[in-house]
Amino acid sequence: MLLLALSAHPPLSGAPKDKKPAGAATPEVSTLVERATVEMVLIEAYVTDGQGRPIAGLGPNDFVLSVDGKVRPISSIEFRNAESFEATPPAGPGPASPAPALAAATEKRIPRHFILFFEDSTSAPEGLNAARRATTRFLAESLVPDDQVGLAVFDHGLRLLHGFTTDRSALRQSVEASLADTKRISDFASEHDERASAMTTHSFIPEEDGGHRLTDALSYAADEAPRVRGVLKALQTLIDSLAPYPGYKAIVFMGDGLAENPAFDYLERFMNGTPPDGLISMATHYDLSAEIKQVSYAAAAAGVTLHSVQTSGVTSASLRASGRRQNAMETIALNTGGTKSTSNDLFKALNEAEVSSRAFYVLGYAPEGPPDGLYHTIQLRVRKSGARLRWRRGFTRFLPQEARERAIQAAYVLPDLYAEMGLEVTLIPGPADAAGRVADLVVHLPPGKALFVPRGSARTAHLEAGFVVIDASNHEVMRAARELQVASPIGGDQAPPGFDFYSRIRLPRTGQTITAVVSDMSTGGLGAARLTVPAADPPNRVVGLSIYSMAEKSLWVEIPTTPGKTVAPAEEVESNLGPALKTTFSVGEPVACGFRFETPAAGPEVRMVIRRDSRVVRSLPVADEDKSAAGIGVGAGTIKMKLALDDLPAGDYVLAVQASGETPGAPDLAAVPLRLRERPSDAERAAGG
Repeated sequence: MLLLALSAHPPLSGAPKDKKPAGAATPEVSTLVERATVEMVLIEAYVTDGQGRPIAGLGPNDFVLSVDGKVRPISSIEFRNAESFEATPPAGPGPASPAPALAAATEKRIPRHFILFFEDSTSAPEGLNAARRATTRFLAESLVPDDQVGLAVFDHGLRLLHGFTTDRSALRQSVEASLADTKRISDFASEHDERASAMTTHSFIPEEDGGHRLTDALSYAADEAPRVRGVLKALQTLIDSLAPYPGYKAIVFMGDGLAENPAFDYLERFMNGTPPDGLISMATHYDLSAEIKQVSYAAAAAGVTLHSVQTSGVTSASLRASGRRQNAMETIALNTGGTKSTSNDLFKALNEAEVSSRAFYVLGYAPEGPPDGLYHTIQLRVRKSGARLRWRRGFTRFLPQEARERAIQAAYVLPDLYAEMGLEVTLIPGPADAAGRVADLVVHLPPGKALFVPRGSARTAHLEAGFVVIDASNHEVMRAARELQVASPIGGDQAPPGFDFYSRIRLPRTGQTITAVVSDMSTGGLGAARLTVPAADPPNRVVGLSIYSMAEKSLWVEIPTTPGKTVAPAEEVESNLGPALKTTFSVGEPVACGFRFETPAAGPEVRMVIRRDSRVVRSLPVADEDKSAAGIGVGAGTIKMKLALDDLPAGDYVLAVQASGETPGAPDLAAVPLRLRERPSDAERAAGG
C-alpha cells in the first residue's frame, strides 16, 4: 500500500544500495572519549518581606544550604522574575573570577509552565464546578502574557483538556466545555460522606458492635484505596511529563484532597478519636504513604512544584456531613515549595499559587558522585532580617535508565506534551473483511529532529521508535518497538533525512487509538503523537490512499510486529530513501498522492476532491497518465498523481477520492487529512522549528 515511498530510490550516499548498516560503515578512529559532566541540582527559593513582596538583590552569601543535614556550598544563583520581559544577559566568556564569593543573583527570565489539574474521580462535583468557574476568571485576570498553561483532568483516567498554550481564550473554552461534561461527575464523594456519617451515628461500644463497623470501615477503605492510587499515578505521570521542560513548572491540584490511608478517616470517626494500635495495624494494607512519597520524589527529580487547592471548602457543613477530608496533597505542596489553600475563595487560591512564583531565586548545587536514585533532604536559611522563606525541601537524581523509562511511559500516556519533535502518525487503510482490516502504520519524524553524531568518517543517529495500539475498551491490541543506529557519511551538502518508521499491521474493525513515541538516544529527546482511528467502514475498493512530500526525503525503516520477536540494535536495517509520507505540509510544498483499487473488477472513473470543512475547494480529475495498467476494467489498477496545492492558504483540509459521476455530497471512496501550514522562516528552520 505504500505506493511511492517503497519505490526504488537511491540510498544515502556511502551506504549499501539495498541495505543500511545498523552502525557506521567504517571503523572508528578511536574509541577513547574524555567526558566531563557536572550535574546541577536546582533549588527554588521564594524570599518575601512581611507584606509578601519578593526581595531581590540577594547573593549566595545570603543563604545557608544544608543537604542531608550537612552545610554545602552554593554553586550558582539566579533571580527569575516572570514580570520582567527583559532577561539580564549572562556574563561573557572568560576565566572564572577569583572573587571568593559569587556576585548577587542576576535576573533571568524563562516562561513558566502551569498545569491546572481537576481531580474529578474522588471529589464532590459542586466543588469542582466552582473550581472550573474560578479557573475561567483566573485565566482572564491573572498570569503574565507568556505563561504557558495546560489543562488536565482525572475522572475515569488521566486526560489533557488542552496542551500548553498562551491562548487564554482557547483555554477558557476548554474549561467551559469540561464544565458541561456530565460524564466527568463521580458519586465517590457522596458515597464517602454517607459511609462516614454512618460511622458516627452511634457511640462505639466494642462488645455491642460485634466488629460490624470495623469490618465496614476496612471494606470501605478497600474500595477507595485503588481510586486514590489511580489519582497518585496520574499525578506522577504528569510530573514525569514535565521533567524536560525548562524553568518553573507547576501542577495546581484542585480537588477534595487525598487521604494517606482511606481507612483512618472511618476508624477515627467511629472511635471518636485516634484508633488504638491494634486497629491501625489492621489498616496498614490500605496505607498509601509509599505512593505519596513516590509522587514527592518524582516532583523532586523533575523540578516540579505542586500547589494544593482544596475544593471541599466551598460546600456547607450541611451538605458535607463528614467534614473536610484529610489531604496528603498539602504535604506534597510543602515539600515542593508550593502553596496550599482551604479557602472558599478558589479564585484567590489560584491567584496565590500564581503570584507566589512570579519572582524567586534558583540556587544551584553540584552534588558529589553519580545519581543514586535516592531522596535527599534540603534545609535552607536566609540571612535577611524579617524575610520569609519558602523552598523546595529535597531532590532526587534518578538513575539514567529509570529516568528514561519514566519519560517514555509518560510520553505514551500524554503525547500532547511531547510535540517538540513534530512527530506524526498516519494509518493507511488496506483491505478489510468481517474480522478486521490490514493497514500500514507510518510514524514520521521530520528532518533535523534526530541528532547525527560524528563517529569516524560518518555521522550516526541512534533512535528508538515504537507504538502501542489500544482498543475502545482500553485494552492493548498491539505493541512494537525497534532500536537502531543509522550512519550517514560526513561531507558534501547532503542534509540528514527525516524518518518514516512503518509497520504493516492487522487491526480489529472496532475503533482504536495509536500512540507512537520516538526517542533520540543521543540527546535524550522524546517525541510522541497519537492518532484516533474510528471503527472500520464497510470494505471499499479504494485502499492505500496516502500523501507524500516530493521535496522532503525520509529514510524508511520497518518496525517488525512479529509477536515475541526482538530486534537487536546491531541488526542490519533494510531501508529505502524516498518521499516523506505525512499529513502536514508547508504552503507551496510539492505534494503527490497515491492509492489503488483492491480488486481488478470494473469500477467507476474517479476524481480527487479537496475540502475545507464541508466546502469543496478543488476538484482534480485523474488523468490517464496517472494510472497504471495493474487491473482489468475501467478505474482498476494503481493511481499516482501530483496535487496542485500552490495557491491554497494554510488550513486543515481533507483529500478524498470520489466517483466522477457522483453528485456533491456523495460518500467518499476514501479520505485522508491534509494540513497546510505556513512555511517556517529561516530562523525557525535553523532552530529546528
